[in-house]
Parts: sequence; structure tokens; C-alpha cells
Amino acid sequence: MKKPGLVLVGTPIGNLDDISFRAIKELQGADAICCEDTRRTGKLLAHLQCSPRPPLIVVNEHTEKQQCEIVISKIQNGSRLVMVTDAGMPAISDPGEFIVSQVAQAGLSIEVVPGPSAGIAALVGSGIPSRRYFFEGFLPRKGAERTNRLQELARSSHTVVLFESPRRISKTLKDLSEYLGENRRAAIARELTKIHEEYLRGTLGQLAQSLSAKEVRGEIVIILEGSNQKELMSTEEILSALNEAKKHGLSTRDAVREVASVSGISKKQVYELYLSSTRN
Repeated sequence: MKKPGLVLVGTPIGNLDDISFRAIKELQGADAICCEDTRRTGKLLAHLQCSPRPPLIVVNEHTEKQQCEIVISKIQNGSRLVMVTDAGMPAISDPGEFIVSQVAQAGLSIEVVPGPSAGIAALVGSGIPSRRYFFEGFLPRKGAERTNRLQELARSSHTVVLFESPRRISKTLKDLSEYLGENRRAAIARELTKIHEEYLRGTLGQLAQSLSAKEVRGEIVIILEGSNQKELMSTEEILSALNEAKKHGLSTRDAVREVASVSGISKKQVYELYLSSTRN
């Protein structure tokens, strides 16, 4: 007899052969499957020859809260529900987090069938230290929230994992270069596990320049090397260095560039500190 509960199943991020035997068993035996897109999940189930196909419940960013009560009710009535997303692990920059929290609060069973994760795949193949890392997911698209998050990433000593779309990759690399510095080491992974899988490695400045000149396709993961805190200068030291550089005849622009090269932070941050000091 099947145990009632919610089963989170990781699905392939590209190559369908990455599906696990346990994942197949859960998908075939589910009383219903919560999914983002019935077309995407339908193709996966057809590939796995799941027949008869379990009923599909659409759980995406627009319907997750609406469907939550239905999911909980079905589990309470003895159903074993599987949750998948279009690719990768549910609740990781994808729907699922809200329903999982509510199922847990209701005291119902939750199981996880591990599977592919674009962030982890990109991280271990990046060549950047992976012992300690911070998963950021998608950055806010604009405004103060984006600025604050970029400033936090600039100070982080951990390797950072970011997701980005091909439409916004050029702007994001430009912003990262400004806040983290053009010399920060990074890697870009795209089309992971697919025929055109590609890793690009270099500094943020190099990557920003490289990708600005070509059309980019496929989902993208950015891996950022952490900041070496030992090299960072304090605000007082930065302002003192700026004043010293200007005393020697350098323009504000050249002084900012020179201090940024030795301070461990970006030109944008050095300039913002300079502007702040002139307003006080």
C-alpha cells in the first residue's frame, strides 16, 4: 500500500537520461503529479512510457497558493502526490516552496527524490572553489533591491551561484563588473547536459565583453568567486587613498580607478564612497 504524502522529484535539466530509477518509479505510481507545465511534464512521462498517465495538477508561480488546499486535502485523504518542475529540483528558484511549507505545517509526510540541479552542476564544473558557496538564484531585476543585493555579493567571501536568462545576461554581467570589479573570477555555464553545453571561464570583465558580442541562448548559471576579505580596505583607508591620489594631481576618475585597483572593491563602490563623503 502506498504511503500518503508529498514526494519532491528532481527531473532532468536537459538530458532525459539523467532521470533516476527511483524517480521513474514515483512518477509511474503517483496518484497525481503537481507540475509547472503539463506539456513539459507530459513529454517526460511519454519518454518514460508512464501508462496510464497520472492526473496532472498545474502548480506554477501563478497557481501554487490556489492549489495548496487541494494538494493537502488529497494527501489527507490518502493520496501520494509527486511534485516536479520543468527541470531540476522543485522549490529551487521554481514553484514548490510554499506548498512544501504548508504540507510540513500540516504534519504530513514529505519525501525527496534527489535529482539534477543546474546550480550544483555548474558549480562543480566551474573550476571555482566549491567548498563554501552561497546560492543566490535570480537577482532582483531593478531598483534599490537589486543594488543592495549586488553590494552584498561584492562583500561575500563565499562562491556565489546565480541564475540568469539569456535576455538579461549582458546587463547582469555589466552590473556584476561594476559592483564586484572587472577582475573578479567567474564562470558561465549554459545548456547544461545538452548537446550544446558550454562553460565560459575568465574575469567578469572578460566575460561581459565576450558575451556582449554574440547572441546567447539557453538557461544560464553564473558562478562568482568569493571576495578575499583580507585584501579589502576599510572605508577610511579608501577615502584617505583617494585624497592622497588627488593631492598628487589625479582627476577624480583616475583616482577612483587607481584606488579600486588596490582596494579589493569595484570602481563603482569606490566612487559611491567618494560621493557620500563629499555630501557629508
